[in-house]
Amino acid sequence: MPVSVSVVIPAYNAALTIAAAIASAAQPEVGEIIVVDDGSTDATTQIVRELSAGNSHIQLVARPTSGGPAQARNDGLATSSCEFVLFLDSDDQLVPGAIGVLLAAITPASSASLGRFTAVDTAGDAIDIGTWATVQLQPVVRRKGRLIPATKLSGEALLTRLVVPPPGGILIRRAAALACGGYDATLHRSEDIAFLVELARQGELTLCPYEVLRYRRDPQQRSQATTARQQGRQRALLSIIWRAPSRSERWALARGASAHHLDRASVRWRAGNHGPRDTSVAVRSLALAVIFRFAGLLSLAH
Repeated sequence: MPVSVSVVIPAYNAALTIAAAIASAAQPEVGEIIVVDDGSTDATTQIVRELSAGNSHIQLVARPTSGGPAQARNDGLATSSCEFVLFLDSDDQLVPGAIGVLLAAITPASSASLGRFTAVDTAGDAIDIGTWATVQLQPVVRRKGRLIPATKLSGEALLTRLVVPPPGGILIRRAAALACGGYDATLHRSEDIAFLVELARQGELTLCPYEVLRYRRDPQQRSQATTARQQGRQRALLSIIWRAPSRSERWALARGASAHHLDRASVRWRAGNHGPRDTSVAVRSLALAVIFRFAGLLSLAH
């Protein structure tokens, strides 16, 4: 039986981008495209219905109210039936051949394969997002005060780097996603990192060195709400650490989160001009590093 993939697209008021996202997902290995309309108030539902009328591979799951992207992805996961699943955001697009190269990277030990992405603006032109695009698939941990390459993309490495591809760049075994319970809908930020930490317990996170996704950056999108994102991320990290199933993993995850903040303080201080803003960021990051180390020590008694 040929390998097939379910592409799940959570959509909220995505009338301007949903048709392009669906078109990019129509690749030979894709057995079904499931659009979860998360209570949209624009023409998203109508557009999907028109597209699905002539294509039996496109399914619409309409939620009466918005439950957020994590819940929408979980609804799509519950509806899916293929061996693999990929969660594509409604304003992103898969590049031609993306599914094929992600499948080729999968091994019997893999729970998921992770590919590279290119960030684009609202007009579709590539934009520079600093080091994110170049370090996203370089797992590291901190040992003896310095960052070193990790042998695999473990939970500790994920929290040390805190850089992962968008969901559309990750192909997942459906059985592994179900074993994780899907995305944690109680986390309003960084639920993608929490999900990957869970997936790392189900099998290897295999790295695919090819570009698979065009990731749309919009100043108005949810992930760009900087203050809310930073505050939500710290709460999510504490939750990820506290819920780990063993004392050794809780300590490793806390060490990874602490290492991330130490690295951020160091990079900001070295790259900046030592002005008030640099001082503020460095001090805050150092304080967070201490907090996560202390959280790790507390977790050992949990």
